Amino acid sequence: MHKILVVDNDIQMLELIGRLLEREGYRVQTARSVTEVSNILDDELPDLFLIDVYLSGMDGLELCRQLRKNPATRSLPVIFVSDQDTQCTVAEALQAGGDDFVRKPFAVRELTARMRAQLRRFRLSSDNQLPVLRIYPDTRTVMVDNRPVELTQVEYELLRYLCLMPEKLHSTQELLIHVWNYPSDAGDAALVRNHIRNLRRKLEDSPERPEIIQSRHGRGYTVKANIEFPQSARCSA
Repeated sequence: MHKILVVDNDIQMLELIGRLLEREGYRVQTARSVTEVSNILDDELPDLFLIDVYLSGMDGLELCRQLRKNPATRSLPVIFVSDQDTQCTVAEALQAGGDDFVRKPFAVRELTARMRAQLRRFRLSSDNQLPVLRIYPDTRTVMVDNRPVELTQVEYELLRYLCLMPEKLHSTQELLIHVWNYPSDAGDAALVRNHIRNLRRKLEDSPERPEIIQSRHGRGYTVKANIEFPQSARCSA
């Protein structure tokens, strides 16, 4: 289920768009200000932004420019939604880094069609840019883009388990059961968090902005990489 962050200072418009998109099967979060956007991004990244051009404080154009400067959000799709569709406004929105522009009032089918197009484009481009994560079961070794990574036994087992079903969100309790073999009513969530933190330090280029092991606040962890399970560790060539 794709997550959409809708940014608009009009409460009624936020509620309307939220209901419409949830009816179409999207998970929706809303924000009325740049501060609210920042708080949301601290916890979880959306799959797509819908931003009104005119916001209180920092306008939507400047917000988009800031998103494009942030490594974590620079490639995420941004669709501007506005009741102003002059050539100047549209041009400014696209120059600020927007991917598309939809005029209010809009037809739901048009908006969702444009959203699907941007999400599909982002998925295709992301697949080509994802790091290659190779896990060698016979030697229990790991490489990221041909860079060898030394892991402890527990770190290896945790990563291997995550990579068996990379698109699935793995909850902390699930990981305690299947990696640490704890019963369902035992284990400490801090144990998982600490090992995830250690894995990120070893795998990620920027551990503070993880791209390989991603978390969804309150829901679990997932892996974003082109994952391979070769049978031999002879891959230095």
